[in-house]
Amino acid sequence: MTTVEMQDITFQIGKLPAKKQFHVSRRIAPIIPALLPIYVGLARGGSLMATLEQSPEILKPFAEALAGMPDDAVDYLIDTCMSVVKRQQGSGWANIWSPGGPMFDDIDLSLLLPLTVRVITVNLGPFISGLLTSQSSSPASQAQAG
Repeated sequence: MTTVEMQDITFQIGKLPAKKQFHVSRRIAPIIPALLPIYVGLARGGSLMATLEQSPEILKPFAEALAGMPDDAVDYLIDTCMSVVKRQQGSGWANIWSPGGPMFDDIDLSLLLPLTVRVITVNLGPFISGLLTSQSSSPASQAQAG
């Protein structure tokens, strides 16, 4: 489990089952280029909030890419990602999402998008990293470099 603090709330990011990871990756394939700057910032050891605070403009392409997705794909993406997020409640953890939406009144867009990005990077980071590595070592990229 990955723990992250946003807006003075501690969240726990869980692991998506492999099949859900696959379905999320299919839906985000068109927006992976918009996620790359965020992923690179996180891969360099930065926190999501620090990355966004240092470069808030990197969330804009992600938001624009989401805006271009069909509603059902965005709903699936958000519902699936939020299904593995919990928030600290006293000494325990509580799910933040139900099939009907957020379980807490303070879960709004300012938390929803960063949490969605965090779930994606935690669960699909190695997959995205593998794509980047395979693209940079492909014969076409080596021919371009040479």
